[in-house]
Amino acid sequence: MKNDFQQTVVSEVKRRGRVTFAEFMSWALYHPRFGYYTRRGHGMGRSGDFFTNVQAGGLFGRLLTESFCEMWDYLGSSHLSLVELGAGNGLLAEQVLKALQEKGRAGGVTYYLVEKSQPAREEAHKRLSRFPRIKILDDLTSLEHVSGVEGCVFSNEFFDALPFHRVLRQGEEWQELYVVEDHGMLKEQPGPLSTLQLAQVMAEQDVYLASGQKAEICLHMDGVMAEIQRILRRGFVVSIDYGGPSKDLYREDRVEGTRQVYQKHRLEPDPFCKIGERDITAHVDFGRLSVLGKRGDLNPLVFVSQGLYFVHSAEAVLRESVETSVGQKRNASMAACVQQMIHPGSLGGAFHVLVQGKDVGRPNLSGGRVNWLNKLIY
Repeated sequence: MKNDFQQTVVSEVKRRGRVTFAEFMSWALYHPRFGYYTRRGHGMGRSGDFFTNVQAGGLFGRLLTESFCEMWDYLGSSHLSLVELGAGNGLLAEQVLKALQEKGRAGGVTYYLVEKSQPAREEAHKRLSRFPRIKILDDLTSLEHVSGVEGCVFSNEFFDALPFHRVLRQGEEWQELYVVEDHGMLKEQPGPLSTLQLAQVMAEQDVYLASGQKAEICLHMDGVMAEIQRILRRGFVVSIDYGGPSKDLYREDRVEGTRQVYQKHRLEPDPFCKIGERDITAHVDFGRLSVLGKRGDLNPLVFVSQGLYFVHSAEAVLRESVETSVGQKRNASMAACVQQMIHPGSLGGAFHVLVQGKDVGRPNLSGGRVNWLNKLIY
């Protein structure tokens, strides 16, 4: 039971003395049985804990497919590999594969879904059983290719849910915020940095915090980006998520950092209550994603808001979606979905898109007609 899991976590923290927030977060989200993302029926969608691009009436997959086809044409290959990170129950994969079928291009695509949750993988397998060349994996390390894949590795709200450390600036010193037990409850308590890598990241990103200010640092990004570069021989990486440039994430008015806790579409103040029942996220540092890519051979190509990206990369699909919804009650919601996708006050402004390329030169991608690359630190 969930209450038992809560007590188990509290007891383990008490036994250990303290744990990093990253370790606590990995339990809360990814425990094999009770983790928020690994248990059955976690709260995605309007009736759950949060609403995301994938729930927008199938439109998100169609818009992405326009980009995938443009990238495929640029690569000039007869075959395209699509690798989706954090693929969940296969809903986005279904949208993309249906759109590829409608365009007559599904025959040359192999689609890899990477998802930790066994219940979600089982659901994806049922959902996608009618499609050929589908491979469902539990981890990116399971994807082995002698010569590497050629195509696109992509994600939607994947990096924001990776476990992160919490840091605090105290005068001229950096400290880490640990999770400790206090009279049967969990709370944060400052202490020395658990690893020098945290200080290195903050120095590399030129992070400045005011005294008393808190922030999140995701060290798990390093391993993920290394794995992406390992399996991608040639092609693109498309990352769509909450977040922004490094300097925006660490500005002085973000006193408490960007950590957010969600349940039933409501922001909750306490990550230590109802452990395993609430989503925990933080805004993604796209500047750091860019830095990690350039350490290998991934070059940043496009960085822009989701709305501007889709307006330029999939203009025809957006126009068609609005036109077919006019005067048709059953399609009236599609116009609202379009607005959600592109409006700066909705998902179109809340999400950003980073496109990186490996061995592709400097393609003139349509989604980058408006490009904010100069805002990133790399």
